[in-house]
Amino acid sequence: MHPLVRRRVTGYLRDCAGYLGIAAAMIPLGLAVNAVTDLGQSRTYAYAVSVVPPAIATVIAARAESGPRQATWGKHRVGLRVKDVADGGQITLGRALARNSLKILVPWQAGHITTIAAIWGGFEEGDRIAYAATVLVYGLMATEAVTCLRASGRGPHDLVAGSVVVDVSAAATAPRSR
Repeated sequence: MHPLVRRRVTGYLRDCAGYLGIAAAMIPLGLAVNAVTDLGQSRTYAYAVSVVPPAIATVIAARAESGPRQATWGKHRVGLRVKDVADGGQITLGRALARNSLKILVPWQAGHITTIAAIWGGFEEGDRIAYAATVLVYGLMATEAVTCLRASGRGPHDLVAGSVVVDVSAAATAPRSR
C-alpha cells in the first residue's frame, strides 16, 4: 500500500465535510423553488440542479490546488500538496480543474444520477441511465481505490492532470540529525 494513502483519505474526508456544507446551503433555495414552482416534479430538473454542489466543490478544490498552498484545506491539514509530476512545481488551474472533475464532479454526479433515477423508479423500469450511472460510479470508485493503493499512489485524476500528491509535513522536511 502507498505510504500516503491514510493521509490522503483523511484529507479528502475533511474536504468532503466542507462539500456537504455546500449542498446543505442549497436546501433553502431548493425549498423555495419547490414552493413556488412544480420543478420538483421533473426528473430532468433534479438531474440539472444536482450538478451544482459538485461543480462548486470542483472549482473550489481546483483553485486551492493550483493556488499558493497547492492543496485543499483537507490536504493542507495533513501536510500534503499537489505538484506537477514533471517539474515538482505548481499545477495550472486548467489541470487542477481536470484533476478535480475526475475526482469530485464525475463520481459525485454519477451518484446523484443513480439516486435520482432510483427515486423515480428507474431500476424497476429498466432505465438505461440508471444502470449506466450505477456502473460508472462503482467503476470509478473501484478504479480510484486500486490505482491510489498501488506503488505510485497516483489515481486516474493524477494521471490525467500530470500531478502527484507529496508529503510536505514537518517530519518529511525536517533536516536529518547525524
